[in-house]
Formats: sequence, structure tokens, C-alpha cells
Amino acid sequence: MTARVSSYMSSPVYVVKPTDTLAYARNLMLSKDISRLVVVDDQARPVGVITITDIANVILGRPDRELDEIMVKEAMSGDVKTIEYNKTIKTAAYMMLKYGVGGLPVVDESGELVGIVTRSDLVRAFSERYKGVFRVAEIMRGDVTIARRTHSVAYIVKLINTDPSAKVVIVDEDRKPIGVIARRDVAFLEPLVLARRGKESYIRRKTASPIVEEKLIPARKYLIPLAEDIMTKNPIVAYLDEDASEAASRMVEHRIGCLPVVDRDGVLKGIVTKREILLAIVAKRP
Repeated sequence: MTARVSSYMSSPVYVVKPTDTLAYARNLMLSKDISRLVVVDDQARPVGVITITDIANVILGRPDRELDEIMVKEAMSGDVKTIEYNKTIKTAAYMMLKYGVGGLPVVDESGELVGIVTRSDLVRAFSERYKGVFRVAEIMRGDVTIARRTHSVAYIVKLINTDPSAKVVIVDEDRKPIGVIARRDVAFLEPLVLARRGKESYIRRKTASPIVEEKLIPARKYLIPLAEDIMTKNPIVAYLDEDASEAASRMVEHRIGCLPVVDRDGVLKGIVTKREILLAIVAKRP
């Protein structure tokens, strides 16, 4: 039986209004552990979507403004794409890839909002319905964006902005993965940290003067955020020869967006993200 959106969508849907603040939207995402919100008008009709990416772009692009001063309508994506509840998951995957979105508000025949289907929901569908269809090596992306633990957060941000899935794998000297950084890690950093990027960032403390005994003078301790400060350590991995549905199951179980792919020696060979799962769904129906 063909898998339908109605079987995997989430309902009810967490929503905000265009006049709500980004601080409110950010805190709602944090408290509900979700990555997107549907923006609705006074009649509860979907008029947009706001995501972690949108908030990250605001934090990085407008560091001088506080989030409780910016309205959702200033950052949301207004060209909202919806999908009817009776469409297939393959159609949902195709639309997400075509329009470059991570979720679709789900509507009924009258256009009323009834749910939302996200890439995470489609990963769950893949884990349940694509057993034995693909090996990890067949669906992974080989051109992994990598960095070292001592790279600056500013450099990591540049890499995230150029990676197709906005993921950076942190590797050691033997090219073994020791961490992963996603856009979410940047989006939920304190804006002050990023606002100081590229400038002297320090805290003041009192220290004994080396010249005048018992005199206290201000001293600077520089705080430069590095990749190791924000990365998710000891990432869960996938293996080249394992069933891709099993790898997807781990993504669902641990609620993560990617798996570095390694050989049996633990050396990085590729990456599987939600994007690769969607591409596999579009490529073949079980």
C-alpha cells in the first residue's frame, strides 16, 4: 500500500502570527524541540513558515538588533507551499527538494490547516518502508564538508552556508569523525557571541599587578569560540555496507539530522542527511 502524508504528518501544528517576535518563535521552538513553525493569519490560514535557518540568518545578518525587537513577518518565508493530506510521501519528498524546504503545511480539500509533514517524518517513513531497498553506500553523499576542532566558529559558519545540507563534520588527524555541527547549533547560540565575531571579545577580571604590590588592575581574557565548543561530540555513525533503513532508524531514534558514514576502520567516507533520504525516496518507491 502506498504511504500517504496523512500517515506521517504531525498534528496539531505549532503556529505563530506575523506580528509575534522572533524571541517568542525561538523560545517556542526550543521548548517544543521543533525546527519550524507555521505562520497563520487571524483566520488560522497558513501564510508562511519560519525555521531555525531563518532565525540563524537574522542572528548572523543583524547582530545589532535584539530578537524581541524583530517580528516574525520580517524573517519568515512568505511563499508557503502546502500539500494535501492524501498525497504520497514521494510527492512530499519531491516538493521539499524542489522548493528547498524542510517541511510542508498539510491541508484538507478546503485548504484548512490539518498538520505538518517534515523531512524528519519522511526519514521515519523511509526507516519503516524501505527495508532492504538501499545500502548506505548507495545513497550517501561523498563530498563531506569537514573541519578541525580548532577552527573558529566564524569559519564553521562559512562552511555551513555552502554545504548542501548545512552540516559540518569535525575530524581528527586520521580523518575520523569526532563531532558534527549543524545550522541549529549556530541558530541557538547567544547573539552576543556571534555579534563579536571578528572583534576582540573578552571578559574583565582583577589581577595582581606585576609592578605594584597588592594593586589590582584589569586584565583581558580572550574568548574565541571554536568548533569544539559547539559541536556535538562522539557522533553516531553509519557504515558503508549496512541497510540504509537501519541508518535512518538511528536518525529517528536519536532525533538527529545526519550520520557521518565510515568504513570498518572508522575513517570518514561520506555522510547521510535527511536530504539524501529524500533523494532516495524520490528515486525509488518500495
